[in-house]
Amino acid sequence: MKHNIFSRKAMVIAGVVCLLLPLNSCDKDLDVTPYSYFTTANFFSDVNEANMATLGVYEAMSSMDSYGWNISLIFDVDTDIEQMSGIGADDWRTIAHYQGISQTNTFYLAWSKLYEGIDRANVVIERIPQMELYTNGTETQKQQLNRFLGEAKFLRGFYYSELVRLWGDVPFKTKSSQSGDKLSGALVDRQEIYNQIIKDMQEAALLLPDQMPTDERINKWGAKSMLARVALFAGGYSLSADGVIKRPANYKDYYKIAQKEINDVMAQNPYKLNPSYAKVFKNQCQHVLEPTENIFQVAFYNPSGNIGNASWIGNFNGPTTASGVYPSNIARCLVPKPFYNSYNTADQRRDFSIATYQINNLGNKIPLLTTNQDERWTVSKWNREFMTNATAERVYTHINWVIMRYSDLLLMRAEVENELNEGPNAIAYEAINQVRKRAFGADIQGSRIAIDLKTKGTGYTNAANVVIQITGGGGTDAAAAVVNLASGGVNTIAMLRSGDGYTSVPTVTITSTDGKGSGATATARLLPKPTNAEINLPSGLDKVAFFKALQQERAWELSFEGMRRADLIRWGILADKLAETSAAVKQIRSTYFYPSITNFVTGKHELYPFPQNETDVNKSITRQNPKY
Repeated sequence: MKHNIFSRKAMVIAGVVCLLLPLNSCDKDLDVTPYSYFTTANFFSDVNEANMATLGVYEAMSSMDSYGWNISLIFDVDTDIEQMSGIGADDWRTIAHYQGISQTNTFYLAWSKLYEGIDRANVVIERIPQMELYTNGTETQKQQLNRFLGEAKFLRGFYYSELVRLWGDVPFKTKSSQSGDKLSGALVDRQEIYNQIIKDMQEAALLLPDQMPTDERINKWGAKSMLARVALFAGGYSLSADGVIKRPANYKDYYKIAQKEINDVMAQNPYKLNPSYAKVFKNQCQHVLEPTENIFQVAFYNPSGNIGNASWIGNFNGPTTASGVYPSNIARCLVPKPFYNSYNTADQRRDFSIATYQINNLGNKIPLLTTNQDERWTVSKWNREFMTNATAERVYTHINWVIMRYSDLLLMRAEVENELNEGPNAIAYEAINQVRKRAFGADIQGSRIAIDLKTKGTGYTNAANVVIQITGGGGTDAAAAVVNLASGGVNTIAMLRSGDGYTSVPTVTITSTDGKGSGATATARLLPKPTNAEINLPSGLDKVAFFKALQQERAWELSFEGMRRADLIRWGILADKLAETSAAVKQIRSTYFYPSITNFVTGKHELYPFPQNETDVNKSITRQNPKY
């Protein structure tokens, strides 16, 4: 189980020492009430207090304003693989559908949280080297303090990388706020900020422990892995102040930085893929830390079940679920059907990641496979079926938000090698094929299954009340449901998940929850495991073909994990993918819900607007992002 870095005691202490105004205000030029005001006199007298201050830097992530909801779940949509449900004035809808404006409060909340984390990091970076123990303490004390310093440098770099990713040029400071400071930071060119981010993360990696973590705190290899991602974004496309989408002329220099950091990590071999793709997310739902798979993650924990330090992961972005056997959820994150159709049918990621069903109050899956129900398909990686469903998690959950998994690093390696070598080399192929091998269950003993209807039975009156149960066979996760009835008999059944690990044919039983109907039967059969030729990418691909395959592989592997919209922007293809997806859904149905194509403006929506609450106060921000 995870060791929560935010224990009840830590949350109380952090809540006291982290009282501060972020670098913004509401309606007038207020003096800053800085983090350092609370910490200078009372903290940094010993290792424990330095640790508490460092936890305060992490705590900025563990909020609904940042990775509990806004940055993780709202800011990643709408794209070619996911969109927000419905039309309305809610911030989470307007932002997703490219209708957000500078007055949209959610932009301000996320902006504020990131700067809050930066200011806290600046305090730690300044104060730890001034501690007596930093110079004259025991070796253990010095080691601990250096670790905290490394964590603060890494987190400052990470928070700035997120600000730049979302807003482009932003105010930039590396000194903590002092009492009486004015909120007047001017915009700084993003490449200058990236240079400092890279420096911070490189210095952090030298200070951080190389042992695998037992909690959610960053280590040496996590910092290097995240630095590789930052370098790819620094060398990627972004919308500049002049309204042009472009990448730096020296972009390959950033790719070389990414290559070096990735090679350093791979040489130490600290990470490995869980053989089961499904198990990765079941572990997340069950709060099982898996540091060899999850490189960097945000901790969430609130024993009271309230909003503080908790999230909406698995509630906002899970399958539609009625209250009963499981707690209900609101299921706002929809999956366009063309993305579902893009998977190979043997790819186990498809049916685990996408719910083509909803869950009723009895805990049974009700298929969404007729008429226009495909417009209600949702994300399903974080599913009530797999959660603890403890009292404290019935609304807000304690599921950590994983910012980087090992498969992401492997796919970055493939991308970097393809770019720097003007085509894929053996390293690139090996990296992407590792990910694909896991996706097709190659290292899991046993197989997927299919189910065939044998007899239709009689007397059934409602397909939703007819349940298909699958037991035995040694596997997990297979699920099937009745789609419709005809003349009182079961007419059509569908596989909702083909499962994995079945070493023998399981037993299939068809029952009725309302006692009406009987006699329907079905049998299962094992499906053949895919061959290496089916799993691996074709050899001999050129640079362009391999890159397109890599772009699609990242969608399949990392779907709904917070990076798709960002990837499309750094590749310079967000507008193209929205147009492509709009055309695909309209081929399915002219009325298919996909509002973003109407709202999206190229050269505008690749960045968010500077929050008006910020620009009203900070008069040094003398422009808005393009077209806002």
